[in-house]
Amino acid sequence: MRTTARHLLRHAQRNAIALTALFVALAGSSYAAVTINGSQIQNRSINPVKLNSHLIAGNVRAWAIVRANGQVIASAGHPRLFTALGLPGERQIRWGVKVSRCATNTTVDTNSPATENVAIPGNASVPVPAGYAIASTMNPSGAGPETTVVTYNQAGQPTPLGFDVTVVC
Repeated sequence: MRTTARHLLRHAQRNAIALTALFVALAGSSYAAVTINGSQIQNRSINPVKLNSHLIAGNVRAWAIVRANGQVIASAGHPRLFTALGLPGERQIRWGVKVSRCATNTTVDTNSPATENVAIPGNASVPVPAGYAIASTMNPSGAGPETTVVTYNQAGQPTPLGFDVTVVC
């Protein structure tokens, strides 16, 4: 019994500083977690570099949901839609925000007119809007940033379809 007590005492003496530091660290972080709230964070403790959109992996700068007839249903980034004189299904969007050096993504909207009937085993065929969309964004000199979207049916022919477009920077 005496040797066990002696070993424990010796162990505590040798590790007194480490045990004290551990206790203080745990107590301090526990106290901070319980007592500090958002209103106690000082001004300028979160600097602009931590919120810089160029240093973050990416954010949606602009987006739009567009019907097949060219009507914008919902959007952000102040888009203005123009019907291009080229291909059927080609639309140009002028954004009211800076979108240079950004990635553009687009898909055919599921609310588009049906272009194909898909057979479902055991049921009747279902009409669906099949197709794809291609988008490109550029910043021509003298004009604002523009995104051109062309929608195609399942056979690869340019066709006016609804689409969703996002610009991620």
